[in-house]
Amino acid sequence: MKALTNILCAAALGGALLFSAGSARADGIVVAPSALAPDARKSLEQQIQTARAQNPAAFEAIKNLKGHRFEYYKNNRNPFPTVARELRALGPAGLMPMLEALAVQQPERGSLTNEEWDALALGMLDAVGMIRDPRARPVVLAAFETGGLRPKVVAAAGRALGRLGGDQELAMLVKHAKDGDALAPYAVAGLGWMRRVESAKHLAALLASTKDATLAATAAEALGTVGSSWAWRALGEKRAAEGLAVRKICAEALAPSFVRQKGDVRTRAAESLLMIEHPATVDLLRSARPAKGAAAKAVDHLIVRIQEQQQKRR
Repeated sequence: MKALTNILCAAALGGALLFSAGSARADGIVVAPSALAPDARKSLEQQIQTARAQNPAAFEAIKNLKGHRFEYYKNNRNPFPTVARELRALGPAGLMPMLEALAVQQPERGSLTNEEWDALALGMLDAVGMIRDPRARPVVLAAFETGGLRPKVVAAAGRALGRLGGDQELAMLVKHAKDGDALAPYAVAGLGWMRRVESAKHLAALLASTKDATLAATAAEALGTVGSSWAWRALGEKRAAEGLAVRKICAEALAPSFVRQKGDVRTRAAESLLMIEHPATVDLLRSARPAKGAAAKAVDHLIVRIQEQQQKRR
């Protein structure tokens, strides 16, 4: 009887291990397929199947990425694992193979270190975000709230949400961009990559209200990203009016914050104001300037920097 019990226990354990191994092989790099809603999962799997039939070479390229492997990056000038260049070369054709790797079937890990493994996730999430295809939405939304990912990977998911830029992505980032939320720093940074008036308004409100200096510094930096004059110029004339409105929101939030705050927050606010280059920045700083003291001197110094920048632009 005891022997039979032992056999049954061993069989059960073996079955459990087999099931566990099978499940692990079926998981993606950042999320398991079960993290997706059933309809979204079914749709994604169908899209992957269609894409594989149309372009099997793209799937092979993802399977055979090299930049995160030590033997390939060790001789680089900056020897760290990255697959960014390989993924850029694939372009939109790499979308479905990357989504498969991220959320359906991860590639063989082998002896990769955590840093090398994370390089895959970082590269793919950033690349998926830059492609800006809404079909990536379920995977990126799920990845952002998946527990157990290392901070750099969560940050990459936040950037991808911002770059996708839709209403669902906005809602997800706003949900977490608040005091006390563990995902707040990544959500705030993600909002910086979402070039929308709503994103700028939320960041401005957060900068004005938060008592967390670290989160305030992140918000100040994100306002510089979302309001970057260079980035808005790159989007062209069709979005020029929207860009000016966003930059105004950012400048109006950052100028008083620069005066009110100290340390890293003030430094980030200054850098962001220089990035935004809104024509009203100097007037906003003068309006917020105290009569005397260290803050007044800081404002005067920043105004000189901004005026010098304006001169170079002419």
